Amino acid sequence: MANCTVRWRSSGGRGEFEYVPADTLEDRWIDVFFEPLGLTIPAEVMGVKAQGKPRLRKAEKNNRRKFHLPQLIMAVARLPEPAREDLNPAVVFPLENKAFVMDDMDFDIIDDDGITATLAPLRVSILHSHVQIDLQDRLTAIAADLAQIENIKAIHPDLADAIEAHGIEIMKGVNSTVIRAAADLVVNRQAEIFGKTNAGSAVVLEEAYAKPETDIEEGIVGIEGRMLTRIHAYKERDRAFAIMAKKHFRDKNGGHLVCEACKLDPIVFYGPNGERCIEAHHKIPIEELQPDSVTRVEDMAMVCASCHRIIHSVKPCLKVEDVRKAS
Repeated sequence: MANCTVRWRSSGGRGEFEYVPADTLEDRWIDVFFEPLGLTIPAEVMGVKAQGKPRLRKAEKNNRRKFHLPQLIMAVARLPEPAREDLNPAVVFPLENKAFVMDDMDFDIIDDDGITATLAPLRVSILHSHVQIDLQDRLTAIAADLAQIENIKAIHPDLADAIEAHGIEIMKGVNSTVIRAAADLVVNRQAEIFGKTNAGSAVVLEEAYAKPETDIEEGIVGIEGRMLTRIHAYKERDRAFAIMAKKHFRDKNGGHLVCEACKLDPIVFYGPNGERCIEAHHKIPIEELQPDSVTRVEDMAMVCASCHRIIHSVKPCLKVEDVRKAS
């Protein structure tokens, strides 16, 4: 299966989108396959060569009721709408509509008949940050909400109505800015209940809301900050996942498990049972956390209990590399 990337490029102040490799989408209409939703939407966008450069062009360039390709995908995924101009290099999380620029978006090319290329969105990166959002995780979370809509309706009927309305619009399979209005309604309803987040899944937020408060939430102001901190903490304390992460780290480091912050080798220092002091730490900053994204072992750092406490001693928490430099 081939891959391609759509990139934002500044052009006369207002950004354009290019595709790479340069021969992948040339003279192709683009359909988007949202696999977790079982849905294909014609993007009404074509790959062309403009002054020798690979560019994406809308079929109706002046039709403001139609999205460009990245904006369509972000609306279906219930993510904020990216801006076309890079006016603010300081990215603030949670992301909000037109307050950030998409850097690039990766795709699988799952079909190409020479006329139409069908793309499955994989991930999107945010300009001026290291944040990369897994779009397949995001779409899977939205599909889970739709599957559990009756459970959501029993607790949050207004939110359930908004989720259903968004689902109805995307299932029409038509590129329309009405999808953005429906997505924003879901985001606003979630914010009223759980605080502002970039979460796609109401189910995940409700599960976190129902869990007991954690010790690292102390001093956090605002429900959104407490929610993200709670999700972060429970991911760190998932014992089964921590075991997997430790095995991954050992396999990658010749069988050794050491603190990534202070380089403590717990077996050398404490003896055969020393590895008990090594804990899994979620490397993604809390404010950048995408709550419904699947946590992967690569997202975790192995740190000793002492360094872990130091990392969480301030808000926002320190980065592992900052503690390493100080040790």
